[in-house]
Amino acid sequence: MKKAKLTAHMIVKNEEYWIWYAIHSVLPLIDAMLIFDTGSTDKTPEIISAFPQGKVVFEKKGPQKREGLVSLRNEMVKRTKTDWFILVDGDEIWPRSGLKAVVKNIQNSSDDTWGLVVRTRNCVGDVWHYQPESAGRYELLGRKGHLSIRVYRKLPGFTWQGEYPNEAYCDNLGNPINDQDEHLRFVDVAYWHVTHLPRSSRSQQVIDRTKKRKLERGIKAKRIELPEVFFAQRPVIVPSPWMRPTILQQSGAAILTPLRRVKRRLFR
Repeated sequence: MKKAKLTAHMIVKNEEYWIWYAIHSVLPLIDAMLIFDTGSTDKTPEIISAFPQGKVVFEKKGPQKREGLVSLRNEMVKRTKTDWFILVDGDEIWPRSGLKAVVKNIQNSSDDTWGLVVRTRNCVGDVWHYQPESAGRYELLGRKGHLSIRVYRKLPGFTWQGEYPNEAYCDNLGNPINDQDEHLRFVDVAYWHVTHLPRSSRSQQVIDRTKKRKLERGIKAKRIELPEVFFAQRPVIVPSPWMRPTILQQSGAAILTPLRRVKRRLFR
């Protein structure tokens, strides 16, 4: 059987706290990686540039509007030489076992498999805690929770359509892959998503992300669940992943968590 190959697509802006971990977590198991920076003003470009060019192709594209981000996704698809591609944001970090399972699934997939659905672990407070599945609102393959199509087959006539952040991979009639269950497969693995944690030292980035900060006591992860890259030796320029919430944030989480649980039971 011919080995299926995989290219990672990454579009970033001001992700200096996590970008090294995100890249490092997937690099050993992929065949190529395209990274486009859209106007970072922190150390994100410096950290990315430290990775050897070759497998990693890094380009600065400058600030983009929402439609421009979708155009960049389509540029990545056109430049992809492998049969499959995986979306990896600068705040998404994969455990090694999870990504190995993904690679195994694309290797063994039939021609009618066009995309793989996986779980996400949405961190709250720190990387040790994540939201329960009941907090997720995505519905795919008859499931509801923290779900995402992250792995796609490169298909003739398919392009990214719509506007960020609601773009979809669609056929030439505009039908999104999200609605074609017969071509999707569920892989019961999860990547760490740190979108609710601070992601950059840039003051504006901190302000922008305040709305996404979740004051909540999450599920405690076991050490074996965490991405191995969190424990790897890192360059001096790369911040530690072990940031902790402040006392004030912990107090707010203690108050709000019971209220969130009641709301989820009522509106699930």
